[in-house]
Amino acid sequence: MKCGIEIHQRIAGKKLFCNCVPSAEESAEGAKFSRRLHAVLSELGELDAAVRLESIRQRSMGYSAPANSSCLVEADEEPPHQINREALSAVLLFCKMLNCSSVDELHVMRKNVIDGSNTSGFQRTAVVGLGGSIETQVGKLGIQTVCIEEESAGIVEAGKEATADYELSRLGIPLVEIATEPTLSSGTEAQEAALAIGTLLRKTGLVQRGIGSIRQDLNVSIPEGARVEVKGVQELSMIASTVDLEAQRQEKLLALSKEIEKKLAGKPIDAVFVDLTEVFEGTACQLVSKAIHSGGRVMGLRLQGHEGLLGREVAPGRRYGSELADYARSAGLKGLIHSDENLAKYNFSEDETSELKVALSILPGDAFALVAGEQKKAQAALSEVCCRANYPGVPEETRKANPDGTSSYMRPLPGKARMYPETDMPALPITKEMLHQAADDAKLAEKLQEQKDELLSSVNGELAAQLSGAKGLLSHNPSFKSESGSPELAAFAAALEKNIDSKFAASVLTNTLQSLKRDGAATSALDEPRLLCFFLAYKGGLFAKSAAVDILREMCADGAATPESAVAKLGLSKITGKALTALIKGEGFDFKTLMAKYRLRVEASEAQQVFGKK
Repeated sequence: MKCGIEIHQRIAGKKLFCNCVPSAEESAEGAKFSRRLHAVLSELGELDAAVRLESIRQRSMGYSAPANSSCLVEADEEPPHQINREALSAVLLFCKMLNCSSVDELHVMRKNVIDGSNTSGFQRTAVVGLGGSIETQVGKLGIQTVCIEEESAGIVEAGKEATADYELSRLGIPLVEIATEPTLSSGTEAQEAALAIGTLLRKTGLVQRGIGSIRQDLNVSIPEGARVEVKGVQELSMIASTVDLEAQRQEKLLALSKEIEKKLAGKPIDAVFVDLTEVFEGTACQLVSKAIHSGGRVMGLRLQGHEGLLGREVAPGRRYGSELADYARSAGLKGLIHSDENLAKYNFSEDETSELKVALSILPGDAFALVAGEQKKAQAALSEVCCRANYPGVPEETRKANPDGTSSYMRPLPGKARMYPETDMPALPITKEMLHQAADDAKLAEKLQEQKDELLSSVNGELAAQLSGAKGLLSHNPSFKSESGSPELAAFAAALEKNIDSKFAASVLTNTLQSLKRDGAATSALDEPRLLCFFLAYKGGLFAKSAAVDILREMCADGAATPESAVAKLGLSKITGKALTALIKGEGFDFKTLMAKYRLRVEASEAQQVFGKK
């Protein structure tokens, strides 16, 4: 097996071709508009197969353009501005850290995409670096290309036959795309490679963090198989299983293909699509009945020699019939019905089943496939199904990653036929000054990473891993004009300088702040100086460790609140020393009763010592 990875990581800061700043929160406000996108030829005069298939669907695209994070550039009502130099500088830094050779001139290209994810019908992309390598757990891995490109629009609702809805707040966010050589030989190696590249990017502090900010596309092939691209693996932990399941899928398809070839003796399936609408005029099947009442047609295809094969499993929970159904969906329908399914669940009558077999000339050993929908799309769907059924072996495809590690067909594998020049953007020279700055930034990144590792050596692995994910270390340096700054690491360093307990400081800056943020608290109000005041108040014995959450919540709610004022307002001053001893003796508390009543004001360890002395 061979595997290569394409890492797509969002770069922090402004968008790539305008001055909009992406918003972390979705906004319902903004313009609403729609588009119908059409296919165009590449600079070579060719039509890409993936673009051709999407054009068959003839969908209308609806867009929501939040005013706080999009503009006329995203709406394709205004030409792109000059490329974001800060994002380009970040990618040049990545190239230097990956030992890549940078191009002499940056040439922006248009990548034809008409599925609605780009309002213009194309995605802008440019090659920045070539060659290079990175050290991984399994050795040195070659890098083919490093590109800068724009993020696609966020999909709001998909799966409809005639429309798709998108939101433009993320459209145009700068991405770095890093493509490795296809030399990985297992899912585990692929996962280790993705971890190494992701770690390298994150340690610069110049990339976004969080769900959706990084995704992996996996290119997998086996001997006698084909290159298949599995898109959109977001969870690092799913890479290994996704790669291995794709290799297994190709193995099973090859075995199935040989069995089909033997049964058909090399004869292709006839592309004869029969209109079966009259057979199902009074059907009890709601799926079919709804399509007919909407003016659609029911079409059928005879699959010679396929009896029993459509139900053959090719991946966990997926059969060969699932593969063919994906091809029907790619033409704009919801799927298909085939003869290896339990037809009783569709409420077909015996007469309907008998009549369709006669109409399709079904012989012993044959199977059939049915689709229902608008006539042109139904014919296109069966055409795609027939072409796939006639394809020997494993076709080159782009597939969507599923949460369970399997994948579903999306479209044919695109190629050079979808590329053409971006006429709105002049070529941009990559100067010696830009490369020298990238080299200096790479040295600085390594130096600060060493400082960061030393800083985190005082806490356990889990807390260190969480703190190392903070985005702020490099962004505090004037050389980096990133807007991704975060106070966590700086506050941790300041706390250690004041001899604050490192485990307490790390826990507060990770687990406690994350918990407060999930509860809706305005944690952005806790900048480095306020956090340091909080830690000094704890060190001075103002409050107990268990009261930290309540005090920080009050400081989030009131931007002017100090630890002292928050403690006074909440009545959480710490009971310690002689006062604690007197309380225990005066009230006659046992340990359990004391902590039940004064949990937020008493340190459990100190109370245990008092009881121990008694």
